[in-house]
Amino acid sequence: MSEELRADKVFISYSWAMPGREDWVLDIATRLTNDGVHVVLDKWDSAEGQNLNAFMQRSVNDPTIKKVLVICDEIYTKKADGFEGGVGTETVIISDEVYRDVEQTKFIPIIAERGANGEEYIPTYLKGTKYIDMSSAQQYEEGYERLIRNLYHKPEYVRPELGKAPAHLLTDKKRRI
Repeated sequence: MSEELRADKVFISYSWAMPGREDWVLDIATRLTNDGVHVVLDKWDSAEGQNLNAFMQRSVNDPTIKKVLVICDEIYTKKADGFEGGVGTETVIISDEVYRDVEQTKFIPIIAERGANGEEYIPTYLKGTKYIDMSSAQQYEEGYERLIRNLYHKPEYVRPELGKAPAHLLTDKKRRI
């Protein structure tokens, strides 16, 4: 009998201000959906006239949403650190949970862009958090593989079972000094 895999439901947090970023996010959301992940995305799950701040708050706090993908680029980072716009609203909600539970794994920074010197753009409240790098064509595919494995709880590296002590240690005599 084959094992049935079920992915965590995700919400994607990103900034609309970066040219081309919306398409980049839509591509990831579509690919994840095609790979069996239920994605909550403003483009699909909100409507004209709906309060977007309420939508974001509901999405971040929804107990059925197990992961929030934070798409980190220069504009998102500046808005998060400056508490500006919708990103600023999400920052208030997310940062409280991140600071309250340092062991949390719900909020996953996705590095979508790096600075001129190769530095990752990442909001202050997520500094020091293990992230997934998708900032270049090569990193994108490797990052996507890490992401999909994370969402399905199938890590690339699995701790081996603990073995037994080597037999020769059982016959060792104690050394006297």
